[in-house]
Amino acid sequence: SAIAPGRITSGLSDDISRMIAAERVSGRNSPIEALGPREVEVLKLLAAGNSTEEAANLLQLSHKTVQNYHSTIRSKLNASNDAKLVWIAIAAGLLKATDTGDVGE
Repeated sequence: SAIAPGRITSGLSDDISRMIAAERVSGRNSPIEALGPREVEVLKLLAAGNSTEEAANLLQLSHKTVQNYHSTIRSKLNASNDAKLVWIAIAAGLLKATDTGDVGE
């Protein structure tokens, strides 16, 4: 299933904003740095609204492999849901809010 089925129009949620601010104040690196290169590729595709099946096709991986990446990414980024993954990707500069939704057009 797709992470972001529609366009994102609101600002960052309070908890994500606090997390990003705390990381900047503490001097910690971006949480994205915990991901490997392939995990970043998968995150970009999923956060842009692609389903795991679409991401698998684009990356020429099995659907199960992308599902495993998805689970690992959520765990590494401590994201309790897919919406947080989208916000983390936007905050890290991996995509713009206008890049989400309407995938494939």
